[in-house]
Order: sequence, then structure tokens, then C-alpha cells
Amino acid sequence: MEIERGTKVQLVFPGDEERVCGIMVGLFPEAYLILSIPFTSAMKKKAKKKHVVTGRYVHCGTVYGFRAMVMNYIVDPASLLFLEYPSHVEVLELRREPRVPCLFPATVGREGEPPRTAIICDISPSGCRVSLRGTGASPEGGQFEPGERVKLDFYAIETKNGYSIYTEVTNAFCRDGVLHLGLRFDAVHRSFRKAITHFVGELALELAHVPVALRS
Repeated sequence: MEIERGTKVQLVFPGDEERVCGIMVGLFPEAYLILSIPFTSAMKKKAKKKHVVTGRYVHCGTVYGFRAMVMNYIVDPASLLFLEYPSHVEVLELRREPRVPCLFPATVGREGEPPRTAIICDISPSGCRVSLRGTGASPEGGQFEPGERVKLDFYAIETKNGYSIYTEVTNAFCRDGVLHLGLRFDAVHRSFRKAITHFVGELALELAHVPVALRS
């Protein structure tokens, strides 16, 4: 299992779509995982023994997923959740459709904060990747985390061809001072996703006939 102490792990408990953010604080290979999570009265009801939770985390820019059974939890001296060591960890392929390169001016931001200038580098029917400069040397410096909901505004060719949609951050990593975010489009934007699906499909078909050396 490729994971480091201090890694943020998203947990989804059975019968509840709400995501809980935990922090990996320790593990014993083939035995158990230990995560620090805030325990409220509602959380205690969710974290019952033998409940199977779904976990997701990012390591070196790749999203991993697993399922594990709750073993136990404690609240003193710290709030810790014990999970059985996952028998299988998989790489989550978040975009199963074709994706195409692009350079669309954009902004990303959260409610109550000024938007940040970005560029959409590639796009697919379900999501896109954006790049932001001057946001710090790490994902934490840019203050964007996997699972976070952000608003994406962008346009193609002319500003009148603009879109304003909500997305979910799927991964974040920095390279050469540039913060890269993987974003998944909100499912409620059906007309937008239909238009993007058509755009990506048409362009992907055209790119299939372009020599690889000419695409970059």
C-alpha cells in the first residue's frame, strides 16, 4: 500500500454519501490502518465494528482507492479509527472517456474568495486538468485539496462562449512552481457535459489522424 503518514484520506461510510476527511497516522502491514478523524456522536454511529468503509487518497499525483472493515475506534487520548489492512488497493482511473489537449483561459475559486487565474490544459466529458501559477510550492500552498468543491469559469475562443460550472478536486500536485489540479465536473451540469462530450469526441477523432510529433 503506497501511502505515507500524514496523508489525507477521504472515507465514505455505508449508507452515507458524506465524505469524512481523516489523516493516516500509522499502519501495520497486513494487519490494520490507523486514521485520525473527528469523532462526533453521529460519527460514532457510523464507525461500528464490521462496517465496510470506502477510502480514497492521493499519492504522488495518483488517486488510490480501497475498501476496509472497521475494527474499532477510540476517543481518548486521541480520536483514532482502526481499519483492517486493505486486501486490495486500486488506482482510480477517474477519466474513462477520451481526453484532448486544450488551452482555455479560466478561473477557479471557492465561495467567498477571489477567483484565481488558471489555464485548462486538457478536457474530457467528465473533467479537466487546470494549471495555476504562483500558488505555492505544494498543494497545501495552493489551498486546494482532493474532494474540495470549487467553481470553474472558462471560455473558448471568445468570452461570449463562456461556462460557469462547479467541480470537485480529484488530485493536486506541484511541478516547477505550477500547481496542477484535476477537476471532475458536477453531474448536475447535463447540458454542459453533453456539449463537452460532443466537442471531445469530434476533436479526439481528428487527433487520431495527426502524427504524435505534431500534437505537442
